[in-house]
Order: sequence, then C-alpha cells, then structure tokens
Amino acid sequence: MDFGATPKTFATGAVQATIRTDISVQNGATPVDLPPEKTVRSIAAGEPVQLDIRARAEERRSDAQRQQSTQDETTQQRRFDEQRREQNLRDVIDRRIEIDPKTRSIVLRKTDRDTGEVIEQLPDETLLKLRALSREIIERGRDTANQQHEVERIA
Repeated sequence: MDFGATPKTFATGAVQATIRTDISVQNGATPVDLPPEKTVRSIAAGEPVQLDIRARAEERRSDAQRQQSTQDETTQQRRFDEQRREQNLRDVIDRRIEIDPKTRSIVLRKTDRDTGEVIEQLPDETLLKLRALSREIIERGRDTANQQHEVERIA
C-alpha cells in the first residue's frame, strides 16, 4: 500500500571516485605504488609548535604556592577564631577542680560566672551518687563483718 508520504528509494550502482587532477610530485615526496586517486597530499605546515616545558613547570609551581598560601591563610584565620572563642569562654566560664566529700572523687565543674549555673561537670552528678551509694554499702558490709557473733549452745 502506498500512502504517498513515504519517499521512494531506487537502487544505484557503486559510487564513482572523483579523480584528482591537482596531484603533482613534490620535492622530498616518497614514491608509492598507489593510484593517484588514493594518495594523500600533506598540507603545507605552518610554524613549528614550540613548547616551553620550564615555563609550564614554573606556572604549576606558582599555582601550587598560591594555593598553599591560601590554605595557610585559611588555617591561620581558623586558629585565630578558635583562640578568640576560647578567650570569650574563659571570660564567661569559671572552672574549678574540687574533691567531693562523700565519694572522695575529683570533680571538675564549669559554671557560668554570671548566673552560677553548672554548665558541665565531670564526673556527672548521677555517677557521684552511685559512687556514694556503693561506698556506703561497702562500709555497712565491713561493719557487719567486724561484729562478733557469739553463739551460745545450751544442751
């Protein structure tokens, strides 16, 4: 069925190669056993490409130095910011090392100077309570072990 919209194709013969008429023998050309239509003629070369490897290496070094200096500046800025934050915290936070009387443990307390609120404590309050309770249980066990039990036998 033909709808009229499809193009009709016809079989054709082999493609004829165009014969070159601009072929001429040049000085320094290498003779080949190819027919003239299959030969390739080189284009006249322009100026030779010059590549200065040393200049590229220097560019890479200068790029690396620029990148390193940028990283160093960033690192220095971070350190400065951290030192400033730490100084601000020192001005606000009071740090004290104390000995807890119940557990006889060393306690580090960080408190806010303005409000007196405990910000951080090492060890935690619950751990101190557990230590005090365990110390009390151990002492009670020692007291009961030290008591002498006398058993009277009556026969």
